[in-house]
Amino acid sequence: MRSSHRKSRHGCRECKQRHKKCDESSPICLNCSITNRSCSYRHTRPSYRPFRTKPAAPLLTPTPSPSPSPSAVPPHLPWVTQEWRDQAYGMGHLELLHHLESRGLEKASILPLPSSTRRVVMQCALANPYLMDQLLALSAAHLSTVHQGQQQIFRTKATELQTRALSLFNRSELAMSQQNSCAWFLYASLLGLQVMFETFHSSDFNSFLERLGTYFPVHQGVRAVIQKAWPTIKDIVDGIVGHRDFSVARGLGKRRPQECDDVISLIDACDLEESDKDVCLEAIEILQWIFELHRISPATRVHFTVAFSILIPARFGEMLGQRIPEALIILSFHAVLLHRLRHFWVFGPSGRFLIESISTYLGTPWARWLVWPNEQLKVISNTSAIYPTAFQEQISVLGSMEQSIEGEVELK
Repeated sequence: MRSSHRKSRHGCRECKQRHKKCDESSPICLNCSITNRSCSYRHTRPSYRPFRTKPAAPLLTPTPSPSPSPSAVPPHLPWVTQEWRDQAYGMGHLELLHHLESRGLEKASILPLPSSTRRVVMQCALANPYLMDQLLALSAAHLSTVHQGQQQIFRTKATELQTRALSLFNRSELAMSQQNSCAWFLYASLLGLQVMFETFHSSDFNSFLERLGTYFPVHQGVRAVIQKAWPTIKDIVDGIVGHRDFSVARGLGKRRPQECDDVISLIDACDLEESDKDVCLEAIEILQWIFELHRISPATRVHFTVAFSILIPARFGEMLGQRIPEALIILSFHAVLLHRLRHFWVFGPSGRFLIESISTYLGTPWARWLVWPNEQLKVISNTSAIYPTAFQEQISVLGSMEQSIEGEVELK
């Protein structure tokens, strides 16, 4: 039975045919932008409106300023392009930018990065409006976790900016080149982080499973961009992650797994097709590798937990969307890592939510395979009660993705 969803009155043809909720953005909706589909509407619709806030909102109330005329813009500034002249930015956007720079980049809140890397990010964003919009979208998403009373307001702003960024990206970029590869890399990484936040903060389990249809294609796209851009962005990534040793061997034959012993037994004994068994075992191998990294390198825990969604096979994401029990059980083991890192704003309470939701959904027949994840909820909660001081790791989310990809390529 297909899960229910609220219909979009003016949704595009493709979303209606796929029974997906359409965000009704023009000229191309969010779903079609991410999945690379042709987007069309039955009726003529107005073009995308600039970022606005309803008058009732006490915070974030921008008034879009008119685009600068060519004579008003100094001609010597290299970042002044037609795309910038077409953009509308107001006081609300400045508030988001201020939040990003004052809290988001420097205090282990959104994107704690070295000062040299922050300069690179801002230089790329000033030259590429789609990257600036995506940065502001991430700032709005983070603010939704800070101002609980205005959560929906900031979530809406984050979605609007993300949609505008996608539209600008599709219009401005034809193919990756040496000149734009850094901007592509940053944009793909930030987009993946925001989609992760939106998916993990779903209101219920059915909503979470629906979002997986977008979640995994986006992260597979992030992986493709990183691999193509790697020769150009390697120096930037080295500056983010520093020189660390992530040479823990991946491979079930080289090091007997610990946390994943039981779930490997489950896959060996199940009646899945051999190809799907191989997919599950590869996902378990990556997951066990991340557990090992958690033990030996605490400073990289968030890095590689984020990278899990990028490294796993695309088929595993499809199996989760199809609610295949074995795949859901593997996801519950990954959720243990999310729960350990629940102080990171992107993860939040998603680890507990997933473990409890999967346990309820699968029920008694699968309960024995979910004993360890549920036990970990109690262990982690008890540990937090003894040591109430919340840990704050100096993280670099962008660096985690690329370092994982590079390590995977070298190992292969």
